[in-house]
Amino acid sequence: MREIVIDQDEQKQKALEVFSDNYTRIILSTMMETPKSALQISGETKIPLTTVYRKIHHLLEENLIRISGHIAENGKKNFLYKSKLKSFHVTFSKDRFAILVNTSGTCNFCLNSHV
Repeated sequence: MREIVIDQDEQKQKALEVFSDNYTRIILSTMMETPKSALQISGETKIPLTTVYRKIHHLLEENLIRISGHIAENGKKNFLYKSKLKSFHVTFSKDRFAILVNTSGTCNFCLNSHV
């Protein structure tokens, strides 16, 4: 696991935008420990399945989750999603505004940040 400090303004803004969405936070926390399918996430969180798929797509674009799975013999796709993030902390004081991310991989707004 890596600890990353995000202190560049553009990257901080992107991170805050991603985490400002309540559904995104709920979905990420649901898949933090164990990989889950979109159907499992929807069932556990009561978030509509179409919304879960839309948020998962966005999280994949931001490289915040891993995808694994296979295509069954009948052609059905079985994908599981797992969060790369373990924690996300915002520090705001008189002299500093930074975001600390604990991650098991990289994410788009973590690039070029301090490890």
